[in-house]
Amino acid sequence: MWYCTKYPGDIEAYIYQPTDFILSIFNAAEKRRLELEQQRSNRKLSQNVEDILREKRIIGESEVVQKLKQQIAMCANNDAIVLIRGLSGTGKELVAANIHYQSRRRLEKFVAINCGSLPQDLIESELFGFEKGAFTGAQERKKGLFEIADNGTLFLDEIAEMPLSAQVKLLRVIQEGEIDKIGRTEKVKVNVRVIAATNKHIEEEVRAKRFREDLYYRLNVVSIWLQPLRERRQDILLLAQHFMQKFSADMGRETPHLSEAAREVLLRYEWPGNVRELQNVVQRLLFTGERELGRSEVEIALGWLHRDRAAKDPNGIDFTNPDKILPLREVEKRFREKYFRFVRDHAGSDAEAARLLGLAPPNYHRMCKELGLK
Repeated sequence: MWYCTKYPGDIEAYIYQPTDFILSIFNAAEKRRLELEQQRSNRKLSQNVEDILREKRIIGESEVVQKLKQQIAMCANNDAIVLIRGLSGTGKELVAANIHYQSRRRLEKFVAINCGSLPQDLIESELFGFEKGAFTGAQERKKGLFEIADNGTLFLDEIAEMPLSAQVKLLRVIQEGEIDKIGRTEKVKVNVRVIAATNKHIEEEVRAKRFREDLYYRLNVVSIWLQPLRERRQDILLLAQHFMQKFSADMGRETPHLSEAAREVLLRYEWPGNVRELQNVVQRLLFTGERELGRSEVEIALGWLHRDRAAKDPNGIDFTNPDKILPLREVEKRFREKYFRFVRDHAGSDAEAARLLGLAPPNYHRMCKELGLK
């Protein structure tokens, strides 16, 4: 903060007032305190990142998973745009989070948005924001997701669902590193790493003119393909065990044991809903409360109900015992939950599931939240 090479005889010439020298000592002490506090904060943030990585670790020992981990490490060492491709439920957001939290941006924000869940007339304001008074109803300034993720990573899931008008603006942001906010004349500079994902054959979307070709080439710098669960069957039991331990700990109960017959059923199943479906099946298994899970429990969790049981107990409702009559609202909720799970497990994306159910995407996501479906 302050020093002299020798002790001067006329020290008064070096220090204007005695208090200046004392203030230099105080300032140096304060600077040291702030730097130590910053070091402690950085250590705490680093520990939080390590905890997140443990929570979001990629489970599996197959050759496919080992190659995927190598690709994640490679992508984490640079800021290139990544396009993650794979069927619904294969873990695209999990891969994006691993890339971010292993990169130099790991102490900054990771912001994820499902492009298919936003109404077309709101997606631009969500991504780029607007100024106060920009239009009727804009009573406050709103930051867009690009501003919120500044210096961090923005994950655009279901990128192929983005309307063409927003694709034009997205291309400009990626190329120029600046956004045009509604109601603002000056452009806003942002430094954001973009990771996109899709479960569609995006080349077909380009040929059908539903996705801009120039944006496709800009996004497709590094491609990561996620294989469906049926293509890496040796990871099925590892994933099932991982989910059972995780959810059992959350429920405060002992992890149940899977019999050999139950394991065989899990290995033979095709898993159209991929890892997400396996996670849901494990949750259903734990709700049985059994400590030993056999073939029948797994088959029931997979929906392979026998005819007699289906007649007696459709959708988990007992039609044989008048002492177990449930309120109509509870019956409707149980049916909706099962039907929503069935549609989601067999739809290509959340947007497709909403379309099949005849719901607007916001209403679909709201109902999923009410039913406890993530």
